[in-house]
Amino acid sequence: MTYADDLVILCRRGKAKRRWQKLADYEQAEAHGQRGKDTNLQVPEGEFDFLGYTFGRMYSARTGHARLGYRPSKKSIKRMVANVHELTFVGTWQDTTKLVGALNRTLRGWGTTSK
Repeated sequence: MTYADDLVILCRRGKAKRRWQKLADYEQAEAHGQRGKDTNLQVPEGEFDFLGYTFGRMYSARTGHARLGYRPSKKSIKRMVANVHELTFVGTWQDTTKLVGALNRTLRGWGTTSK
């Protein structure tokens, strides 16, 4: 069984205290598990990595406006590139249909988790 015990709450300035209170109310209602480390960060300029994603200020390619967003982290992308490289290694002969199937499964699985 897998448990989700990592959490990031992104909100506008001045709203963090209210969000933390809602989370505390939820945790009290659940009343199980231990409380982890609470960290309150401001992310106006910087960015941070969390569970394979980079969160921070990003700019819209269409409008140029800044927004708080996320993208796959560099480490996650590097790992996927290595995985694709391993699958497509030229040193061994592979059936094209099987290769394309393996690549599609790998990329589709990574794509759905990185959205």
